[in-house]
Amino acid sequence: MSTSAASASALPRALSLAAALLLGVALGCDGSSQPPNGKPLPAGQGGGSSKPIGGEGGGEAGGGGAPAATRTPMVAAEHPLFARMEGEGLNNNCSADTECFKGGCGAEICSADAGANSTCEVLDVSIPASAGCGCVSGQCIWYTTDGATLPASQAGDSGDEPPKDPPKDPAPVTCGEKTCAAGETCIEYYGIAGPNGPRFQSCGIPCGPKRTCPDGKSCVTIADGPGDVCQ
Repeated sequence: MSTSAASASALPRALSLAAALLLGVALGCDGSSQPPNGKPLPAGQGGGSSKPIGGEGGGEAGGGGAPAATRTPMVAAEHPLFARMEGEGLNNNCSADTECFKGGCGAEICSADAGANSTCEVLDVSIPASAGCGCVSGQCIWYTTDGATLPASQAGDSGDEPPKDPPKDPAPVTCGEKTCAAGETCIEYYGIAGPNGPRFQSCGIPCGPKRTCPDGKSCVTIADGPGDVCQ
């Protein structure tokens, strides 16, 4: 066979190989190509994730939870029970709710002192059901998340408040089965068990920082009884 004949017979073979190579390259660049084993890639691999940036559900990056409820101080600074319920004079510094405790005979004190104590007279106000004792602005205080505050004192007969002007002809005060003497009032209090135990009553004259005792009497504290009274 001549040289020219051999060259003519090899040309079609070379063209066939070139065509095969071009076809293979075209298939390899197809965007819908599969891995060599013919199985599709798992979701989120190879083709990019289908989840929105910022976490599940399209929330803001780094968040996703509901915003914290606004805490409102429950006891106004001018309330007669502020000093007692906010543990005035105690160490109330805090950095977390777990450092704040309810204390006192009636669990009415919020402070950083786990052993805070108080007298056991029944207060004439009720703590709102939505109230909590926790750390707000670095201090242990009573707070609410619905804006509720401690109601005003109803009786106004506490040693933390100035005495009211007595009526000209006061009616006798009945305290259980007893009738109190002039100038006395019926004081309700818990025993040593606090609100979990029974209530007691006795006649007496409340005293305190803003209320002095009549001549011949002094202000004494009966912790597991009526509190600060004149004796």
